[in-house]
Amino acid sequence: MHHMRSEARNAKAAIGPDANKGIGFPRLYDLLVLMLTRGRDRAYREALLDLTGLAPGFHLLDVGCGTGTQAIAAWRRVGPGGSVVGVDVSEKMLAVARRKASRAGLDIAFHHADAAELPFEDGRFDAVTFTTVLHMVPEARRGLCLREAARVLPPGGRLLLIDYAGPVSERGHMSAKHGMHGQFDLHRLREPMAAAGFERIEGGPLGWLGLHFLLAVRS
Repeated sequence: MHHMRSEARNAKAAIGPDANKGIGFPRLYDLLVLMLTRGRDRAYREALLDLTGLAPGFHLLDVGCGTGTQAIAAWRRVGPGGSVVGVDVSEKMLAVARRKASRAGLDIAFHHADAAELPFEDGRFDAVTFTTVLHMVPEARRGLCLREAARVLPPGGRLLLIDYAGPVSERGHMSAKHGMHGQFDLHRLREPMAAAGFERIEGGPLGWLGLHFLLAVRS
């Protein structure tokens, strides 16, 4: 298991604006989520969707959608009349996501795109989620990602960030302490979120894997 964690971390490590390929081991990643959540990954994802406040007719953008599991779970909440779009920097992840959605007969669009340069018009979505994505983005580019999220949301649109947070010494789960996970504290993004145009920022522990959430509304 330790070997798998380090391999997955290595796969996450090479995240720059240029040769940005994202996570290169989609099946390993899915297996890791399953093992780390002890098979409770469905309940974990449902909790995230509860926080997002998804409802029929909502248009959701899932940034860093990975293998599409969360996008597929979200799709079941936004119909009829809603839509789910996923973006990721990893073509390998997107290939798996497209196969999953196709097998399930779901009309979910998956785009190869950088979170700092989203290929969508202003105000296109009702909600944007970043689930364990921003710790992989270089610090200098995180503000760009938040500003892009604000751009594609209308006033009143919701942004949900899920990531690692809090003093490392207080993090109970091993996966929250090491490498880029341990260097990242989600709550340091409160000020950049406000600067990007978000208000009513609230957050706290998710109760899973040492992860926390920040939820905000586009002003």
